[in-house]
Amino acid sequence: MAEKHTLERELGLTSIIAISMGAMIGSGIFILPGLAMAEAGPAVILAFVIAGILVFPAAISIAELGTAMPEAGGDYIFIERGLGPAAGTIAGLGTWLMLMFKGALALIGGMFYLSAVFALPNVETVALIIGTILILVNIFGVKQTGGLQVIMVIIMVAILGIFIAVSLHNLESNQFFPFFDGGFSGLLAATVMVLISYGGVTKVAAVAEEIENPDRNLPLGLLLSLTVTTAIYALIVFVLVGIIEGEALAGSNIPMVDAVEPFFGYFGVVLIVLAAMLALISTANAGILTASRYPFALSRDKLIPELFAHISKRFNTPVIAILVTGGAMLAIILLLPVEEIAKTAGSFQIVVYILVNIALIAFRVRKPAWYNPKFKAPLYPWIQIFGILSGIYLLTQMDTLPLIGGVGILVFGVFWYFVYGRQRVDLTRDSILSEAITTSIETESAGDHLYRIVLPIANPAHQHELLNIAASIASTRENSEVICVNVITVPDQTSLAQDLQFDEERVKRQDELFEEIRAAAKNLDFKLRTRAVVGRNVSQIVLNLIDKEHADEVILGWKGRKKQRTHILGSIIDPIVKEAPCRVTLVKSVHQKIGKTAVFVGTGPYSITAVKRASELIDNVPETELTLINVQDTDQDLTDEELKAKGDRLIQQIIIDAAIDPEHVYSRTVLSDDAKKTLLEESNKFDTILIGASRSSSIERVLFGTIPEYIGENAKGNVLIVRGRERNIRSGIHLLKTFFKRQNSDSDSSSS
Repeated sequence: MAEKHTLERELGLTSIIAISMGAMIGSGIFILPGLAMAEAGPAVILAFVIAGILVFPAAISIAELGTAMPEAGGDYIFIERGLGPAAGTIAGLGTWLMLMFKGALALIGGMFYLSAVFALPNVETVALIIGTILILVNIFGVKQTGGLQVIMVIIMVAILGIFIAVSLHNLESNQFFPFFDGGFSGLLAATVMVLISYGGVTKVAAVAEEIENPDRNLPLGLLLSLTVTTAIYALIVFVLVGIIEGEALAGSNIPMVDAVEPFFGYFGVVLIVLAAMLALISTANAGILTASRYPFALSRDKLIPELFAHISKRFNTPVIAILVTGGAMLAIILLLPVEEIAKTAGSFQIVVYILVNIALIAFRVRKPAWYNPKFKAPLYPWIQIFGILSGIYLLTQMDTLPLIGGVGILVFGVFWYFVYGRQRVDLTRDSILSEAITTSIETESAGDHLYRIVLPIANPAHQHELLNIAASIASTRENSEVICVNVITVPDQTSLAQDLQFDEERVKRQDELFEEIRAAAKNLDFKLRTRAVVGRNVSQIVLNLIDKEHADEVILGWKGRKKQRTHILGSIIDPIVKEAPCRVTLVKSVHQKIGKTAVFVGTGPYSITAVKRASELIDNVPETELTLINVQDTDQDLTDEELKAKGDRLIQQIIIDAAIDPEHVYSRTVLSDDAKKTLLEESNKFDTILIGASRSSSIERVLFGTIPEYIGENAKGNVLIVRGRERNIRSGIHLLKTFFKRQNSDSDSSSS
């Protein structure tokens, strides 16, 4: 039985706004104001506002379509489903080209800014070198950090806000007149040029599958980011026009440097160049990353050759799609001037936005049974009609090259579909995504009083041992459930759903793993549920699942050794252990036999929890003995008899507090001047050792002290390290993650 997959949703409202604004705030501020000023004069301010208004119909339409189809692919999916594969071909190719042109614009623009500080031999050559590096970064699958983008956007908005506030008192009112210096035609030309500044507003639709609570967050995030960015653009350009002489600003490739240098000198220039490089290179990299998903998706749907869907087995990235996308960006840099790149990118964007508006009308008219958007665009259909007509009008007013680009993509897209795609595409499919992929899964309500145990599994060799431990724990509760979760990880360079469809080998292995688990569970008396998740960050996925399922416990398999010394237990395990609000049991499994069991007890906060866990493990294992061991340090001002009595009293109190039957429990106090060595020696006398997690003063080992870690790494038998439920276990970093990513998730279940 093929397992249904859940696509991990981890993008909250703040992340959506950051993704959208991060994709917009780049060339629109650092490159285009000067070029657009040359077309429209001071009315360039109005051009940015008009462009934002013209983008609004597409944004509001995508918001509705996204809540009806919160899946991978964004505008391509919406248009393909609403208008058919021919229009989908146009949309896919158009968006692909638009993102390539936008990435090229950002790359060349970044080099112009770099040349303001360093004497570059040739701007285009350096842009090609940086572009090649970014292509390699995406091929190798280097992790892209969403959290870093949030921080960058916050820093960028702060810098721009300071720039606006400081510069307002330096405005020269005479520089705003004559306002319409370029006339109406100049205003239109400038509007077309700066349209690409808003190209990122709909970028989040391409990752709709990863958005948490998309019914609310997608429309709100789109509209907020568009509104805020339009206001920022208008204010920035207003300041630039007011403080830079018209002739100097018109045609400038580095308007922000021109604005800062007279007032802040070289230091201000360096800061602006640094900000511009961060924004523009980030935009260029995002252009390669996001644009490469479109040929991948088109190939997946048989609209272009299948080689574009090839996934490198070594890097797990769509190498051909990235190479073609990146190579085209480099060619654009070599062949076209900056202003033509901007205008041509805008023409492709207009075509896609027209199709998005038409697609929404098509859905509303046809009313398919499955189309049930939680958010509906207001003033339908007038907003969409306005978007369509204004887009067509702008296309007719474009220069020759952008007009050829916009009309050409329409003609070529239709031609290509009928020549190549029509006989290959499956016209009967009602979904772009495989039926094996679902974006939701039925779960029991949090109020059903189940004791839920989350059990991440990855290694078939140890799954039976982990299942046995989970079964032992579950058997002590009247109403319990074990949720086995396996994660297929996907790099940032591909969509979650797209990667899953083409990695049949990993899906097959996952199905086999779950079949083995279900077969093993038949012999164990507990309720089992499986979760197959597709995502990018295993630790965050498990933490999200713990929250959403209101889990009482998580059981983690551990190899007992670390690949990197920068991690205490492992790069995946560390965040879960530190941040999970539920009970945590870490298992180093050497053999299936529980056998002779010992618990190392002390004054730590989780000794009682470890004893209870040991009692649960051996409860269903006949003729198994349990021994509690306490080690007393001889470096105390007490006699050996007093130390032994102290240890015995501690053990007896723990037995009482743990509420276990003392009749079949052995106890022993050991005196030693080297606790680590003694505990390791004692551990090797038993088949299974349990030890409570400790709290040391070290921030790095805030949960697992050196002794539990040492025993876990070096003991020859099974080792279980146990940590109880925590109220305030989540670190400040995780709280920030929660704020940024998961504002609308269920309340944190961190109370006992």
